Amino acid sequence: MLKAIIFDMDGVLVDSMRFQADAWAKAFQDAGINIVREDIYELEGSNDKRLIKSIFKEARKEPEPEHFERLPEKKRDLLEFDRIKPFEGIPECLDELKRNFRLAMVSGSNRNTVGKIVDKFFSGYFDVVINGSDLERGKPDPDPYLKALEMLGLTKNECMVIENAPFGITAAKRAGLYCVAVASMLEPEKVQHADLVLEDHASLFDYLRSLIPGKPQT
Repeated sequence: MLKAIIFDMDGVLVDSMRFQADAWAKAFQDAGINIVREDIYELEGSNDKRLIKSIFKEARKEPEPEHFERLPEKKRDLLEFDRIKPFEGIPECLDELKRNFRLAMVSGSNRNTVGKIVDKFFSGYFDVVINGSDLERGKPDPDPYLKALEMLGLTKNECMVIENAPFGITAAKRAGLYCVAVASMLEPEKVQHADLVLEDHASLFDYLRSLIPGKPQT
């Protein structure tokens, strides 16, 4: 029986990926590396350390220890936080789900960003919140989702994951969880390793509401 739904944050709950990607792109320019939004979209869900390693590797460069502290700080300074908003319909959908399921959030974003977004938009919604600063190994390793299961006190068969990024889907599947992907940022074929792929948030809302016991089907 489904008892909890675990959500990724960026690209699922909040329309933030373009702002996150632009801030990273500007930060990496300081390190002499030029990237585009899609480079970050492909790595969405990674914690800062893994993302930096991946970008440097793709650029055939080796990061210095200082990069792991300086680049995330620069990115946070550049992030246009006030432009980040929940996707239309998300608060209303969470209101309905909260009455029937426990809710959790598992994000690769750092503690500061996740905390600000939760405080601003989602206070009181989530029983468990895990950010990219909480664990050494982030997505695509299963650790963040396994930690969520542990904190919820539930089994894999009692939870499901809503994701939008390849690394997040891989992490959920490695944790043994059923994963639904919403293709909000990438082409559907890049998230095909999810158990179910939905083309947009309207389809996601219809699907989530169908899970509510006794809810009339539309």
